[in-house]
Amino acid sequence: MEYTYEIDDDYKIIIVTVLGNLITNEVALMGKTIRHKALIMNYNILFDFRNSRNQLSITEAYFWFADHYDKIDLGFRSIRTAHLTNENDKQFFYFMETTSFNRGIKIKMFTEIEHALEYLKPTSDPHPVVHKQHRILSDKQN
Repeated sequence: MEYTYEIDDDYKIIIVTVLGNLITNEVALMGKTIRHKALIMNYNILFDFRNSRNQLSITEAYFWFADHYDKIDLGFRSIRTAHLTNENDKQFFYFMETTSFNRGIKIKMFTEIEHALEYLKPTSDPHPVVHKQHRILSDKQN
């Protein structure tokens, strides 16, 4: 497996192009490297798997973050990520999207680059955290 990446500072996206067979240890190392960079830069990620061939199992997809990333940095889960895939591997990446969503991980699968880029466009805060607290103060004494 080979990969290259480019950084789009306008859209705050790291675009990764992957070629060849997707092998567990190689994909995990690539993901760790790119996710670490994205976390530091506060960028989103587009993994372009259209010219690769999936060799990963459904079981590996199900446990991917627990097995490869959670012990490194739980912040990896909050990085908005798009998987751009080919027709042959679409079902695998759709399964990964579903299991990731169920675990609070921001991954979506696409077959069209335009849709992936639209999903990754930065908002005013790409990783919003909302904190609200309401307090009613009363000068009545019980």
